[in-house]
Amino acid sequence: MTNSPAPPPGTPRSRIADASLAPSGHQAIEWARRNSPVLDGFVRNKVNDGSMRGKKVAVVVHLEAKTAFLATVLADAGATVVAAGSNPWSTRDNVAAALVDRGIEVHSTRGSTNEMWEADLLRVADSNPDYIIDDGGELTIRMARDKPDLYAQLKGVSEETTTGVVRLAELDRLGRLPMPVVAANDAALKHMFDNRFGTGQSTVQAVLALTNLRMPGKRLVVVGYGWVGRGIAAYAHAMGARVTAVEVDPVRALEAHSDGHEVADLLTALSTADMAITATGGIRAITTRHFAVLPPHAVLANAGHHDHEVDVPALIDQADSVDQVRPGVTRYRLGSKPVYVLSEGALVNIAGGLGHPVEIMDLSFSVQALSCHYLATNNLAPGIHQFPAELDRAIATAKLASRGITLDHLTEDQTDTLSEILDADTFHSWGSTGDSQ
Repeated sequence: MTNSPAPPPGTPRSRIADASLAPSGHQAIEWARRNSPVLDGFVRNKVNDGSMRGKKVAVVVHLEAKTAFLATVLADAGATVVAAGSNPWSTRDNVAAALVDRGIEVHSTRGSTNEMWEADLLRVADSNPDYIIDDGGELTIRMARDKPDLYAQLKGVSEETTTGVVRLAELDRLGRLPMPVVAANDAALKHMFDNRFGTGQSTVQAVLALTNLRMPGKRLVVVGYGWVGRGIAAYAHAMGARVTAVEVDPVRALEAHSDGHEVADLLTALSTADMAITATGGIRAITTRHFAVLPPHAVLANAGHHDHEVDVPALIDQADSVDQVRPGVTRYRLGSKPVYVLSEGALVNIAGGLGHPVEIMDLSFSVQALSCHYLATNNLAPGIHQFPAELDRAIATAKLASRGITLDHLTEDQTDTLSEILDADTFHSWGSTGDSQ
């Protein structure tokens, strides 16, 4: 690993793996641009109104081609952008090199130690950003902890994930959120599409690609039935898996049952699992007390935010031996029983695959870009704010238009209004009996 070459005068120094990887990174970013008609069209035009000019924006999301294209759109609008990865295993080194080649500061390398990754985030913090586009609140909470003076100067945060919104809401509850936060995750075009269709497709694709196994007939346990769990279960079921959902929320558990899946407690579900995928957004969803019930050759993968939803450190402590049996597949021998973990417990769809489809991230990053623009053009109070519904609809309209789709509109005579009822002749007969029950 090397640092990038000395930058031109006035250009901040970045920490990347290899500057010579830039050409393939440029190709990847161009492919993302070509397949992101909303971000490259409607959103680009909206943010290019001068409001982002001179603003400092930190982009801390999984650093791959789609994220890089988002960073370039903001930079093209006049923002000074600094980027890092929200997970040390999801950075694409060629993309990081391409961003630096385009004059954007980057602090990230794939496979960094946790200490290196934390240091990269603090370097981004030291750029004194006005706004953060965050994933999991990873930069925001570290600024609150380690850079309180810079944290107090933040003008706004747009948060990408369920986990991050929960974390920042907790900061707000504690009275430690001095800036406005737009819950980008809660936008319809984020959680309904990214979490469900994006994670659902990319997770199943990554699991199958890493293992070279087939899905039909597999007994698959999905731990957590939020939007991510729903998506994984739906894709796996469509491919012939026998899905069992595990949930602590009774309403979500009933929804999983109504969707046609089995529902069980985790120990029962794992006892017959061929594969188990965590999607909780928490930590240690599968841990010490669960390992003993796993059948031989069970495959474990994580599709939630944290790397330790599958408690790999605890698994290492219990294992008699650990070895890699194929790229991205680690075998842990518990006595005579082999158990396999994909991508070392990191996010399997990104660390072990290419992440969400470009068309999905066109929606998600349109939300993120417009969230940042919304923060920059409105004097919002500190606290958590919802993404405006009219922007959700505008993005959806632009996406449909990019596919050549137009919508009908209700005519006046199709609208059921109270005034029409009140003007009806029958209104005068209401309550004429004078009786009540």
